[in-house]
Amino acid sequence: MSAAPAESMTSARRIWVLAGDKPGDNAQSLSLAEAIGWPTEVKQLRYLKAKKPLAAKLSGTDRFPLDVAASSPLAPPWPDLVIGCGRRSVPIAWDIRRQAGPATRLVQLGRPRADLDGFDLVVTSPQYRLPERPNVLHLALPLHRPEREKWARAAAEWEQRLSHLPRPWIALLVGGSAKPFVFDVAAARRLAAQANALARAEGGSLLVSTSRRTPADSARTLVSGIDVPAYVHQWQAAGGPNPYHAYLGLADGFVVTGDSASMLTEACSTGKRVWFVELPERRSLKSRGKNLFRNLVLAPTQDPRLAGTPIARVLSTAPARGWVRYPRDLKRLHAALVAENRALPLGTPFGAPPPSPLDETAHAAARVRALFGE
Repeated sequence: MSAAPAESMTSARRIWVLAGDKPGDNAQSLSLAEAIGWPTEVKQLRYLKAKKPLAAKLSGTDRFPLDVAASSPLAPPWPDLVIGCGRRSVPIAWDIRRQAGPATRLVQLGRPRADLDGFDLVVTSPQYRLPERPNVLHLALPLHRPEREKWARAAAEWEQRLSHLPRPWIALLVGGSAKPFVFDVAAARRLAAQANALARAEGGSLLVSTSRRTPADSARTLVSGIDVPAYVHQWQAAGGPNPYHAYLGLADGFVVTGDSASMLTEACSTGKRVWFVELPERRSLKSRGKNLFRNLVLAPTQDPRLAGTPIARVLSTAPARGWVRYPRDLKRLHAALVAENRALPLGTPFGAPPPSPLDETAHAAARVRALFGE
């Protein structure tokens, strides 16, 4: 029997996207699946109450047990490719491979916090500090596929509503508290003052949007502190009209709180000027102790003078196997954006326009296809 044509083999391949409760993670996974272009099925995963790490180890169970009744069914026919993002999806992906066999390839996004050898490909970005390995693809920015048609439709709906505001329009995209960053009342007050100063210097106005992670008291402080022409959208759990996508299509520049890699990535994908705001950090004594231990273990692996030494080789396996994980460091992402003039700290003027947006998703999709010999 002759082999099937390459096109029919490719068209028969199927993707499962393991979706969790974080919209940013899901968006990255879906953007990669869309760029690959194979038929995709989203498997929505719901979890029971998380177990303490020690309790999970002693009982031999997963720390994040799957709520099977509330989740999408995971049963044959198995997919050719599983895309996951976030540590909760890791044991699910491994269980799928155990049942489906090695023909099902596993691609994990971000920082798995597990043995990197358990994946065919890990797609990561600077803030996760993963080591250089053959199955790790390092990108300059997190995965993102700009939804320009959606932005254009939203822009058409909102442009008239915003037309009374002087241009340039500067979108202020506000995240919130995410360890170790804290967006408290004091930080909100400072951000309002800085955003006011930028709008006045530009002779324009602010298009403000808070998010589900923005503390209510901080949102009130921010909004009350804005004294320049502005349109303000405060996120509500009940939903309602949201101009976020319209801002991406309409704004002439962006100010983004530095706690959100996804919002920074979306803003940079517009090709407009982007400023980020460093939020204050607050760590518990326990967190400080963990970071001290990690740095003691990982420092030799990052010292060029120790490269190739036995101790560096031994310690370099610790994060790869999930024994010690690199702490997320968004400042590394900020530094990478500054180095390429894609985003600058708020208050720093652009000496030249930002470069054309990167298409990191296409790069990652090509690496995934290579796993299948394409």
